[in-house]
Amino acid sequence: MTRFQVRNKLRKAGSKAKSIAVERLGNVSQGTSRLSISKASMKLATMKSFIRLFAYGTTTVLGMSVVAGSAHATSFTLTSPTSGGTVAAGISPVGGIVLDLIGLNDTRVTSQLAANQLFQGFYSNNPGNIGTQTGFTSAITGALGGGLKQAAIRFTLYDGDTAAGDFDFNDNRLRLNGLNFGNWSSVNAQNTDANGNAGSAGFSSGGFRNDTLDTGWFSSSDAALLTSFYNSVVNTQQVVYQVDDVDPGENFYDFTQGISSNFTNVGQGPTVQPPSNAVPEPFTILGSLTAGGIGVALRRKRQKQEKEAAKV
Repeated sequence: MTRFQVRNKLRKAGSKAKSIAVERLGNVSQGTSRLSISKASMKLATMKSFIRLFAYGTTTVLGMSVVAGSAHATSFTLTSPTSGGTVAAGISPVGGIVLDLIGLNDTRVTSQLAANQLFQGFYSNNPGNIGTQTGFTSAITGALGGGLKQAAIRFTLYDGDTAAGDFDFNDNRLRLNGLNFGNWSSVNAQNTDANGNAGSAGFSSGGFRNDTLDTGWFSSSDAALLTSFYNSVVNTQQVVYQVDDVDPGENFYDFTQGISSNFTNVGQGPTVQPPSNAVPEPFTILGSLTAGGIGVALRRKRQKQEKEAAKV
């Protein structure tokens, strides 16, 4: 993207920010009517962040909340493409970075890195760090059966500019611990509102779109890639998320905004979920056998009593 195009994009952002701000401020209560916009004090590097505040932060400005589970709620953002399906309770419908791992023994490990711990701004280097999830202790990785068979990663990003027709189309790759996990333009992302309800823009059919709040899943079942990734997590006990951009520095990234303030600090460390077909623990098996034996004994005793009563 040329400098001329960058200036045009920022000029457009500034114009849109002012227009949206005036509209939003006209609807707020008297307590917030004292807010004002100072065009001179707005820096170009924060234009998009300013847009997000008014375009997607309505619930924050007005002090309102949206009840989860409305008629427009979407299951897409809470359903991993791995065999695990629906993500664990406590993970927000949008925001942050969700990691879903399926071990060779079908044990599942999930985590969510909170949105307020993620990157905002222009990258001056490449690849650029988005955030780092820690907590992958030996106990966590050891529960995965010595490796991975599936992995999925969910991102929420406003104004990603990687969909068809956008200036970063096919320019960006996702890296986890330095390993290539796919093209940002190949991910089917869904538009939602700030609370995770389905938005009017629908699905992107590939990429995170311009001026749109999109959430999408990367996924892989490539054995070689997952072996390298698993070993890197075992060795470092963390996952570093990065954007690899062929022409860094031209786009303003913000993985922290565009979502409700209720979700900005939602996160959880790696959590182990045993497979649904897991073999019961020895004590559980013993308990089941004991209960079964008692049941058989009681049934025989009852049958004996019924025979004796019939003879009388």
